[in-house]
Amino acid sequence: MPSPSAAHVPSPAPARGSGSVVIPSSVVGGAASDAAFMRRAVELGARGTPAPNPHVGAVVVLEGRVVGEGHHERAGAAHAEALALERAGAQARGATLYVTLEPCNHHGRTPPCVDAILASGVRRVVFGCPDPNPHVKGGGAEALRRAGIDVAYGPGRSEARALIEPWLATLAERAKPATASKP
Repeated sequence: MPSPSAAHVPSPAPARGSGSVVIPSSVVGGAASDAAFMRRAVELGARGTPAPNPHVGAVVVLEGRVVGEGHHERAGAAHAEALALERAGAQARGATLYVTLEPCNHHGRTPPCVDAILASGVRRVVFGCPDPNPHVKGGGAEALRRAGIDVAYGPGRSEARALIEPWLATLAERAKPATASKP
């Protein structure tokens, strides 16, 4: 069996989602399709060099067909959710967004992903793992729920968590209190 780093990563779907990734209609709408689309988000999330930010992938799905994809390419660049929604365009309305990490709800170098999600008209968001960043930590999911969006958590949890492991170490390091030694 090839190592994960040697595994083939399929090319991304076309920007406007001409349907290169389709889940059979027999599984669309259930846990099987959630898992399949989250696997695709994890594949996308492995791309790029976003350090010191986390690796994140996102897929927008309408009626069982991928209509937009994105990943966080580098620090300061658009987040995965924003890219996937931009690529989906008007097809995002009524769709489901699969994202490996809970969407952010705070301003940093980029606007909050929650704002882009709300503006897009997405009806459902499925994320792989909660964001442990103290600026987010449940706030993204809660903001979406308050706005009436169906939010689910958990498919691909361990794979999504593995994507952010390097970032978790950075986050933990930043959280350590500064110490000074006495002369």
